[in-house]
Amino acid sequence: MGLFIVTVLGFVSIMGITGYAILHFFSQSMNSHDAEVVDPKPTVRY
Repeated sequence: MGLFIVTVLGFVSIMGITGYAILHFFSQSMNSHDAEVVDPKPTVRY
């Protein structure tokens, strides 16, 4: 039973670290704070 618990906790921690790393890199590449600098919001409505 102890081996099962250690295996499950290890797997969950590895999945959590991997998920955090993926979200960290996606949040850097999909930074939308500078979107208005590249394509400013139009002032005139058509």
